[in-house]
Amino acid sequence: MYTPAAFAVKDTETLHGFIRDYGFATLISQVDGKAFASHLPLTLIAKEQKLAGHVARANPHWKAWQNDAQVLVIFQGPHGYISHRYAPSGPQVPTWNYSAVHVQGSIKLLDSPAPALAALVAQYEGEPYARPDIMPAEFIQRLQVAVVGFEIKIESLIGKFKLSQKDAQTEQNSIMEALAQGSPADQELAAFMQKHKPTS
Repeated sequence: MYTPAAFAVKDTETLHGFIRDYGFATLISQVDGKAFASHLPLTLIAKEQKLAGHVARANPHWKAWQNDAQVLVIFQGPHGYISHRYAPSGPQVPTWNYSAVHVQGSIKLLDSPAPALAALVAQYEGEPYARPDIMPAEFIQRLQVAVVGFEIKIESLIGKFKLSQKDAQTEQNSIMEALAQGSPADQELAAFMQKHKPTS
């Protein structure tokens, strides 16, 4: 990912927080020599530096994940159009503000999808989904007919928050004010820009 220094995010905690907040990802790898993408939720297991997930067994993507295949995962956060009218200092080129985190790593198929599902439910519901009374052995056996679990070992983590950092603070404020008056998506972007505004 092209990442100018002004937009680069290197703090691991910030990147991990972003993955947790915007966990619906695009997973890309090669299938028969061509790029193939699956859109799916992934769960960060930070202490083990890995992502956990699952796909439908009918999805042919998983069949290419042999021998620790390399994959690219893209997490995308708030984004939106920035009009030339938002800058008070004069004509500007219209642009697009956005936030994204890229993970590169090796993917490994799991014998059971249960761990990946348990991690997903624990994050979003706060429940120990892996309890035997919720996921008994016979349920897991049926599940394996329809679902394939996997883990991705994180080998590279790159963040890019393009949020008008190259503009003067007065112009950044003007952009945030304009976005705050717009659609819910624009308002989310304004809040994200405010949260990640440079402190100095």
